[in-house]
Amino acid sequence: MKDLANKIIGNIHFVILLYGLYGLWISFDEHSIRMEGLEGQFAPVEAEIVNNKKKVKEIQEFVKKAEESKIRVEEVAKNIESAQKQLPAEINDNQILTFFNQEISSLNIKDPQITPGTEATSTYFISKQYSIKAKGTFLQLLIFLERVGNSARIYNVKSLKLVNQDPSQRGRFQMINADAVIEAFRFNPEFRVDREFDASQPPLTQ
Repeated sequence: MKDLANKIIGNIHFVILLYGLYGLWISFDEHSIRMEGLEGQFAPVEAEIVNNKKKVKEIQEFVKKAEESKIRVEEVAKNIESAQKQLPAEINDNQILTFFNQEISSLNIKDPQITPGTEATSTYFISKQYSIKAKGTFLQLLIFLERVGNSARIYNVKSLKLVNQDPSQRGRFQMINADAVIEAFRFNPEFRVDREFDASQPPLTQ
C-alpha cells in the first residue's frame, strides 16, 4: 500500500498535466462551440450588410438621375421663360393701328376698316385680335401680309378670307375684298414654369 502511494506521489506531476490538458480540451471545445454559434450569427448579418449596400447604391443612382432630370427641367424652364420675355410688355393700340394704317396707305389699299378686339390670356402670353377689312389687288394684300410678318413685333394671321369683288374681272389687278384677323401678343407676367421643385435649392451631394 505504501509502495502504491509512493508511485502515485511520484507520478503526481503526470496526473496534474493530464488534468490540465483535459481542462484545456474542454475549454477549447466550448470555445469552438461558441465560435460556431457566432459564425452562424455572422452569416445573416453579412447578408444584411450586402443588401443594405445594394440599397444605398440604388438610392445614390436615384439621386443622381433626379439631379440630372432637375438640371434638364431647369434648362427647359429657363428657355421657355426667356422666349416668353421676348414678347413686348404691352399691346399699344395706337402703335399697332398706326403701323397697319401706314402699311395699308403705302400700298394704296382701299377702304381699310381696322377694329381692335379684346385681350385673351393664354398660358404663356396675352393676345389681342385686330379685325382688318380692306380692298386691294392680290399682290397688294400679299405684300401687306408679308410686311406684317417681317415687322419687329410678333403677329399671327389667325384667319384670312379673300373674295373676288367682281367675278367678271380678269388679270392680276382685279380687286379683292380681304377680311383678316391678325393677333398681336404681349408676355403674361403671371406665368411661371412649374418646375415641381425649389430652384433655389442647391443640388444634393452624394
